[in-house]
Amino acid sequence: MSSNSFRTLFCAIALIMVSMLSLTLMAGEGECATFGEKQKDKKITLPKQVSAGLDYLFAFLAGKEATLDASKIKGLIKYVDDSPATNEIINLPKRESANGAAMRMQVDAGLKRILEYTYNPDIPNYAIYPSVIRVSGWHADSPFYAEKVQPWKYLDDCDTPRVWRGEEFEVNTPDSFGGGYYRYDLNRLLVLLKFEGRDVFLSVSKQMDKSSVGMKGLVVDDNQWNYFYSGIPGLTSGGMGWMDTFMYDSMSVNLYIQDKNKPGQTVSYLFKWLRAGWAGLNVVRPKHIFEGSQRFGRAFSALMESSDLPSPDVFAEKVREIEALSDQDIDHYITEYSKQVEHIAAEHPVLSDKFPEVYENGKYADKFTREERIGVLVKEYVKQAMGKQCLIYEKVVSN
Repeated sequence: MSSNSFRTLFCAIALIMVSMLSLTLMAGEGECATFGEKQKDKKITLPKQVSAGLDYLFAFLAGKEATLDASKIKGLIKYVDDSPATNEIINLPKRESANGAAMRMQVDAGLKRILEYTYNPDIPNYAIYPSVIRVSGWHADSPFYAEKVQPWKYLDDCDTPRVWRGEEFEVNTPDSFGGGYYRYDLNRLLVLLKFEGRDVFLSVSKQMDKSSVGMKGLVVDDNQWNYFYSGIPGLTSGGMGWMDTFMYDSMSVNLYIQDKNKPGQTVSYLFKWLRAGWAGLNVVRPKHIFEGSQRFGRAFSALMESSDLPSPDVFAEKVREIEALSDQDIDHYITEYSKQVEHIAAEHPVLSDKFPEVYENGKYADKFTREERIGVLVKEYVKQAMGKQCLIYEKVVSN
């Protein structure tokens, strides 16, 4: 066979396999899909001023300017402010070859409370987003982190927009359609300003480079924030576990605004785009993005609206206590955690069949880094506070 014929055959096989993976992902969302089936969700056409506002924010994120022109995003803010309540997917136009979806969410909490937890340099994001982030952290030289910015303290002093920047890493929890999880870096822009006398906060992110190769994981119980991490490259479901998948790009704008009719509540509007898959091809569909956004929203709202969540100062102190534990103390808790995972996994229809070599004999977390072990303990502390199923029965830190 000639080299040209071989390349043609290889490309044809690759396209067939990617198509099969895409169809598998669709089927994993509970839909029957066939070759050539059209996307059911109709893409909306964003008003020009909204698209222009999004373009400006991503350009500003990529640049080095210190002063943000609020007039350039006024149309975007008004669009969110006027948006009707909906639980349906908002199917966005593509951006840089990435598919997109938006989600509107009403949170029964003020912006000050949200900022005290969500953008508190002493509380890691994964503790507030337990359903979508495994571990995360700011790079040490990020201005936002290095300066220990407390954005909620500027709510009465942001007639001129306040701007902060930073770089961070994230590892996501396993997705619900393929089971993959990835590590990636993000550029982050944070903006606090006023709109018609009300508080507005924007968080803008852009992935910096291709992620690490996808690892096999599983959503064990999303309601209890329990997830499984194998440390093995590939996908868990779909019959294509051998595939090396990557997140090639992700972009998001999360806009929070004080509700004009209910000042004690906050409207959150998340615009998100994602490009991920195999061999450089994107197999992520808007409904996958929306499903992940809904997972984020359910846990986030539960935390922000709960009276059981420790105060921000207490929360931050508990995190510091956990981070200061010796390796020996961490091992004590992680040993108990691994035994509980083994018990759950042995009775789970997927884990008992696929991954016994990962968790049997209490060795589930043997290869976890210190960073990942601390992440486990912090999340278990949050789960204890929220009345969730805990895999560490002994309190992680004293009250």
